[in-house]
Amino acid sequence: MEQKEIETFRKSLIELRRRLTSSVSRMQNDAFDKDGRGGKELSDIPLEHLADRASDTFNSDLLIEIIENNEAEIIDIDRALDEIDEGTYGKCERCDARISTERLKALPFARVCIECKRREDGG
Repeated sequence: MEQKEIETFRKSLIELRRRLTSSVSRMQNDAFDKDGRGGKELSDIPLEHLADRASDTFNSDLLIEIIENNEAEIIDIDRALDEIDEGTYGKCERCDARISTERLKALPFARVCIECKRREDGG
């Protein structure tokens, strides 16, 4: 891979990391504001509001899952940036083949080539 192409991927990864970090921060603030800290106990909520509380809990759980997924992507992005610094970026973790440029454009923090990913997914 040419140095110019690697630098393009570096910039893309840094921007993606910035956006994800910002998004995670906003979602964490939203979750903190809505998660009931300092709020009422379930037994203090009138019965007609239990369904609303269940819906809020579901939404909070979903938000937490999204935050965890974004944090995992940030870790993968950091790993990819380290690989750029080490000169190993774009190498499949499974078979040591080069990950295609097309795959890296679609998912710049991809850890495996498309063939290994297909085998991993069972297809």
